[in-house]
Amino acid sequence: MSHRQQLGMFFCGVILAASSAVAQSAVRPGYDIDYIGPPLADPILQHSKETYVLYGCSYCHGLNLEARGEATDLLHSRIVSRDENANVIGPLLRAGIPQTAKLSPMPQFSDLSDQQIAAIATWIHYARQQGRYKELTEAQDSGPGNAAAGKAYFEQTCSSCHSTASGLAGENHDPAALKAQILLPKFVSAPASFKVDQLQDTKTAAARQRHLRLLENYSTEDVANLMAYLQSVK
Repeated sequence: MSHRQQLGMFFCGVILAASSAVAQSAVRPGYDIDYIGPPLADPILQHSKETYVLYGCSYCHGLNLEARGEATDLLHSRIVSRDENANVIGPLLRAGIPQTAKLSPMPQFSDLSDQQIAAIATWIHYARQQGRYKELTEAQDSGPGNAAAGKAYFEQTCSSCHSTASGLAGENHDPAALKAQILLPKFVSAPASFKVDQLQDTKTAAARQRHLRLLENYSTEDVANLMAYLQSVK
């Protein structure tokens, strides 16, 4: 690579970094930061959030899934937990949900496009991941977990990717570090990259999605049991 090309790539990197910083700090005219929240650096997530707000989802379910009144609690919904690529959320949005004794009705959004439904589902899952991580991180310890139950959970859920529990636990059995490793491994929370080799790394992308799906659906008991099992492995 020539010196001129190297300089060109360097300045492109500087411009992209500056643009990202501006995107995080700048608020366009008319943007209601109190209602929509601060703009996100990730344009896909920002678009998803705005679509979720635009079609009124946040009015009942809360921007960060803090439900109001009799609206369904999306943060802990078992129906939403089964959703993959809007295959559950999409039909529910288009058909609506009738009123029940415990829940308010949800109108049908039959005119939404597939792209709009995908955007709404993207935000719901992102908000669930953020909310569940906060809950599980701040949860009070409910006592020692059950190592046998943790082993069964590991074999059913984790062993297809992690051949040994000792490899997952590593040498550090510090409870806080181990809990963080279970909830959100470092590779999952790493900033998105647009390098060609990483964009083509479908294995890592699939693993990331699997971990995020687990994060949405862990219970405090699941985490405690997994920790007890991994701490017992030498």
